[in-house]
Amino acid sequence: MTATLAHLLVPSRAVVLACGGFLDQWRALGEPLSARSLRAAQAGGAHLRAWLAEAVAVPAGPGKLTVTAQTRPGTFEAAETIASIDVDLDLPWPAVSAGRAPVALGDLPVDPCGMVIGDAVALDSWVGFLPAARSVDGLADLRISGRGEEEAWSRYGARPLPAVRDRRLHGWLDLPVTVAFERAAEINEWAVTRGHAAHLAFVEPHSHHHLAMRAGRLDPLGAGVIEVAGCGVIWAGWPASELRRFTPGRSFGQTYPVTLENVEGRATLRWTIPPAAAPIV
Repeated sequence: MTATLAHLLVPSRAVVLACGGFLDQWRALGEPLSARSLRAAQAGGAHLRAWLAEAVAVPAGPGKLTVTAQTRPGTFEAAETIASIDVDLDLPWPAVSAGRAPVALGDLPVDPCGMVIGDAVALDSWVGFLPAARSVDGLADLRISGRGEEEAWSRYGARPLPAVRDRRLHGWLDLPVTVAFERAAEINEWAVTRGHAAHLAFVEPHSHHHLAMRAGRLDPLGAGVIEVAGCGVIWAGWPASELRRFTPGRSFGQTYPVTLENVEGRATLRWTIPPAAAPIV
């Protein structure tokens, strides 16, 4: 099955497919992601890596880029999961290659923190969760989860939070950060007196990473779109059961090929995640 994830504009003319976990660490690792990505795009595309931060950057045209996913049943459950991602680069194939064969750009692991697709310059503004999450809008979400959660939901009037994959999320969305932390402290103090989990209430400041994950909860494939520095950005995640097969990461060869493909004369960035070669126990 083919699913359209989004239509993106990339004003810098360089689009990035990146591992989300260390996306805000490129500058600290020596140079902003945008500078590395623009050089890579000018050279026709390349794999970028610095310590645990990884990405692929390629050139893009001025129009909207259509991002689609091919799906298949998951390794451990029947629910559809992402098997490949295509980004139509709004460029004719000769703009990226003089040959006919696909162009190998390298490979990427599936990041447990999600994968991000967007404009290279816009992603310099990405706010993640390292070293500590900060809110980009002064707001935060508060989630109650753990031993004693149902009693806490009832006592404090927690509301069901919208989600496709996990329908047992309860708490509050879009609270002022100070209110969220004060309410969480009150709930956790009460939880200790009842013998419940000591950190029953958890505050999630509105970092880009959190907002993107929140958007992904509303999609059956776990793909959400948010705005970063005025540009639409896709975040794609995998369900917890599916992530089991990706846990070893690059150090154990768990990486998947990224190529430039000729699709009906148009240049397309493709990342392919093959099914598991054997049952995983």
